[in-house]
Amino acid sequence: MKTLAKAGVALLLPWIVLELGLRIAGYHAPDNRSRTLLFPRFPAFYEPDRDLAWKLRPNVAWQARDFVQPFTTDGEGHRSTPQPEGDAGAPRVDFIGDSSTFGYGSLDASTFPAVLADLAAEAGTPVRARNLGVPGYNAQSARLIAASVDEPAAVTVVMVGFNDHFPANRSAAEDLWIRRAAYACFASRVCALLFDHLAEPRAAKQTPPTEYRPAVSPEEYREQLGETVRALRERGSEPILLVYPSILGDEETRAAVASYWKHPRSLVDANVEAHPRYQQITREVAAAEGVRIVDLAEIFDAAGNEGLHIDWVHPNDAGYRLIAQSILPEVQAALAAKRAAPPSD
Repeated sequence: MKTLAKAGVALLLPWIVLELGLRIAGYHAPDNRSRTLLFPRFPAFYEPDRDLAWKLRPNVAWQARDFVQPFTTDGEGHRSTPQPEGDAGAPRVDFIGDSSTFGYGSLDASTFPAVLADLAAEAGTPVRARNLGVPGYNAQSARLIAASVDEPAAVTVVMVGFNDHFPANRSAAEDLWIRRAAYACFASRVCALLFDHLAEPRAAKQTPPTEYRPAVSPEEYREQLGETVRALRERGSEPILLVYPSILGDEETRAAVASYWKHPRSLVDANVEAHPRYQQITREVAAAEGVRIVDLAEIFDAAGNEGLHIDWVHPNDAGYRLIAQSILPEVQAALAAKRAAPPSD
């Protein structure tokens, strides 16, 4: 034991001395997050996050064409959602999801959370909509948000299931723990100094996967989505799950996706063909958890799925309006049920 203790001191003492010396000298390592693929070089409307990898910056007014249409974020770093007048005392409804919840391709007022707020006001049941959607988020992101969001809403609408089956070199769970370890390292000046000198600068683009591996496996998707539902309910927010609309998978679209992402065609085919499985898991989680659900796949297919999209996955303005119209009755029913429920002790 004495030998082990001496060895431990011998190893730790130089580290401690160097740590103190660097802090006294005022050393601040450069931002090492750019040296790992866990912190991709995104446009200026993003900022890194230890758990979620990235999040929207507050008070952004983005005019570039990266997202087809300009958009803004509020002081909390959420997609701005115009609210109808006179709804200050209305119950809040949160929306968790990816770029389709964020409203990729549409102006702030045309996202489905914003349209739902307008429709609810017209129906005489006003709500305050808060859009927590962020491009690239998946079921793991939804679970982390559900467990940590400030002041949970009366009702929370959740739509994930596309980025989960997107091909990846590492799983979302592996990325999360490596990212957390990296942040822990950056807290130490010595570790940051070593990381800065030993880590190679990241490549301009991440190497595409060579074989299909979803970022979130079907089994993990089921678990993460179930935990999201339970976390929301434990915090007093009634969840509503949305089955992701069907994506476009015709020959022309698959070829375009393969070209854009530089993915082998086999990867694109596996990705497209995985989507119905994740849709079905969403239905099964809703049934197992006894949670409200809106099956947007059936609704979009019946309404002409292709004409409701701007690309292979993102709805257009008509698609976003259809989502809002489809989920409004469930939101109203969930809010009515909460009002009718006896107060908890």
